[in-house]
Amino acid sequence: MIRIFPSILLSGLVLLSACSKRERSEVDEAEWAAIQPLTNSAITAPDQPRRIVQSEGEDYSKLIERLAEMGEVVRAPGEIMITGEKLVFDYERRFVRMDQDVTVEEDRGVLETETLVGRFSADHRVELIEARKGVRITSEERIATAEGATYDFSSGAIELKGAAQLSEGANRLSGERIHFWLKGSRRMVCEPNALLEITDISGLAGEGVPQGGRDTEIRSDRLIYDEDQALAKFDGNVRMRGPRGAMNCGQIRLHLKENNEIDWIEALVEVIIQSDVRKALADRATYYADEGKFVLEGDPKVKQGRNIMTGDRITFWQDTRRMVCEPNARVLLYPDEEMKAKFLKDLND
Repeated sequence: MIRIFPSILLSGLVLLSACSKRERSEVDEAEWAAIQPLTNSAITAPDQPRRIVQSEGEDYSKLIERLAEMGEVVRAPGEIMITGEKLVFDYERRFVRMDQDVTVEEDRGVLETETLVGRFSADHRVELIEARKGVRITSEERIATAEGATYDFSSGAIELKGAAQLSEGANRLSGERIHFWLKGSRRMVCEPNALLEITDISGLAGEGVPQGGRDTEIRSDRLIYDEDQALAKFDGNVRMRGPRGAMNCGQIRLHLKENNEIDWIEALVEVIIQSDVRKALADRATYYADEGKFVLEGDPKVKQGRNIMTGDRITFWQDTRRMVCEPNARVLLYPDEEMKAKFLKDLND
């Protein structure tokens, strides 16, 4: 098992540098004349483990103590520990590679992979780390998996690529690639084929809108999340599905409060909302979480059974099931047979 600390890597670099620059001394032939070459029979393995032989007047206690510590090293807070079965270090190319059951452990979490590659600058600073094959990152309640991952130290960018997936609790985001930026503006991009699976979207129990609680899904060509703006943007072929309905549109803008609860949601471009009993069409649909209110605009239409309502703006509240259509409200009614029979009876009476 190989265990590496940054300080040890740096020591190795310094050591290699010193060895590469050492001048060759003149050979003293007389000094070597009495030394005979060793045959295989002259080489024997010791019965006991080798020990450090201490010459008289020299103290190796510190070295012995350090070697003993290296046998059972434990990561201290603030340190990064990397373990694996095979290590290749290339000083000239500023390249290090570790293979087989590689683990990178630090205060914020653990990364596991089959192969880890690191690249260094001329002054021995880490520039790029690349994890290959079966990447898994665990940090508190968050778990990320992918076929590969890279971390660019200069830009603070992390890329998960190849069946990338990010989970937090029971919520999960997946796509072909997921990018994070840890420096500057904190944001995330998932593309293409972004899929967000959510166990709860509080308040979306309105007519025709997917109800949170279990198995709500949002699919799109691309998802962009900006933490500074508390905004999630779904673009291209957006499909939202839930236990109580579905919604298709071109874009969704999901605005969050400081506590990450939903503030308001805006759906744009050819919005179609479908439930068991209603279907709604509009150019724009907005949901206000605190009021439990939906507003349809842009030639909105609501159809229930064969009845159709249209106007410039249609507003309805999920709790009271109250609906307001204004201005230019128009309603087309198709009474069912029971209502029609009652109406005709009342006319005859």
